Amino acid sequence: MNRFLTIFLFLFISVGSFGQNKNQNSEFLKISETDSLYLTSIEKYIVQIDSFYNKYSQVKQPKTIFIEYQDYLSNIPDSISGYRIQKIGLGNRKKIFRENKGELRYVKIFPLTIKDGQFNITLIPCFAELKRKNHLFLSLSDWTRVIFEFKNGRLNYEKTENGGI
Repeated sequence: MNRFLTIFLFLFISVGSFGQNKNQNSEFLKISETDSLYLTSIEKYIVQIDSFYNKYSQVKQPKTIFIEYQDYLSNIPDSISGYRIQKIGLGNRKKIFRENKGELRYVKIFPLTIKDGQFNITLIPCFAELKRKNHLFLSLSDWTRVIFEFKNGRLNYEKTENGGI
């Protein structure tokens, strides 16, 4: 009897989990307000790429942005404003660098911080090389800080600041 009950419960749970409709699953995958701040920050960074690098550089910039994987970036979509977003973690780092001949622009996105009453997210693109023995060498060049203001119970985009070395 125990075996029958165990099999019945297993089948019931399995069928129930596969039988959920798409709307219930999409509720789980919806982007939160914090996720939307990171999404906005990446969109503003893309504006900087398009307005600076693609305008003043002799070399056309690739349409892929490689970002360092962090848990707080897990809900970022795979493409934003025509750019492919590829997250790099320890599991796929070697493969991605191999596909890009050992060099790429690597963007580190820092967590949301509060400084002097302003909420901001900082993005730092680096020229990255993966050399022997999996040593990652990063060369810092510039930064983008996306600033949000708290108004009417929400964080809203205020401005973007850029700087370089």
